[in-house]
Amino acid sequence: MKELFIDKGLLERNYSAVRQKLSGAQVMAVLKNNAYGLGLLPMARFWREMGVRRFGVGDPADAALLRGEGFTHEELLLMRPTAVPAEIDQLLDHGVIATIGSQESALALSGIAEKRSTVAEAHLKIDCGLGRYGFLPRELDKMQNIFSYMQNIAVSGVYTHLPSGISLKKARLCLDGFDAVLAALRGKSIETGTVHALGSTALFHFDGLPQYDMVRIGAAMTGRIPGKTGLTPVGAVLAPITDVRWIPAGSAVAGKLRLRRSVRVGFLPVGYANGFLMEKPSYSRLFEIRRGKIGYGKVTVRLDNGETAQVIGLVGQNHMVLDLTKSNASVGNVAQVNVNPLFAASVPRVLQ
Repeated sequence: MKELFIDKGLLERNYSAVRQKLSGAQVMAVLKNNAYGLGLLPMARFWREMGVRRFGVGDPADAALLRGEGFTHEELLLMRPTAVPAEIDQLLDHGVIATIGSQESALALSGIAEKRSTVAEAHLKIDCGLGRYGFLPRELDKMQNIFSYMQNIAVSGVYTHLPSGISLKKARLCLDGFDAVLAALRGKSIETGTVHALGSTALFHFDGLPQYDMVRIGAAMTGRIPGKTGLTPVGAVLAPITDVRWIPAGSAVAGKLRLRRSVRVGFLPVGYANGFLMEKPSYSRLFEIRRGKIGYGKVTVRLDNGETAQVIGLVGQNHMVLDLTKSNASVGNVAQVNVNPLFAASVPRVLQ
């Protein structure tokens, strides 16, 4: 049986690296996308053990699940705006902080909160260059209207998100626009509450940026942020070898590869559908998730008998072929295959 093993010791090591980067800011644990593939509930419990009490979620259903599993006192922030009435009702039912990113989402939240005779807590989102959602810095009048006329909304924070793939210079320019919004609001005697802007990538790539009150940490825990970060990759599929046979020289194996010698091969039920060699797509090709290229002997996996085995030929959707010619491994031996947890959605998780 396959399982995705999440090593708690590696998570603790990565969190220690995060702590070394912080300069007084609090941590918000980001749990969107099943906690970046690490598992929503296991990671929520891990973060609680680490003393973190602020969580960011990507969907109201995730917040409802956390509340139902005993996360009743933690602060939950939905990290996207919504004007959908059913979602807003869900946020109010479970005491989740909403994100306001437009006049429409503000009006929808205010109207439903008024009908329910309650006050909705919210964070204001500013678009400083990412271009997804949030008020533009020049839309100060729309932001001020929330504070002046929407009595059923209590804004307890203001935040932004830096665009990916930018330089330190451009990051500073984005935050200059963000700072201008904060100054303008405060100039109107408006309390901005908890201010946050940096995520995992910005924290590790851009030294010297202001961390404000809080830093959002999610991807850092996977250890898979590009560049030299000191983080350790987390996530390995454990699966048994399911079959072994000899393939004679000259035969094809795993696609177009022709064998120059006879090879004893083992079959492992792990492939790119389980996250093997899958990484984030490049920003120049947004609609393609690219499978890493592989050739004979370039990638190895660890076996439970202490050996390593080379992956040969093309990796399939849910299988790969191992060269066991010089190995004592046989059917039942378990292989450990490092994968990006974000792309291993179908594999049950074990965190220990």
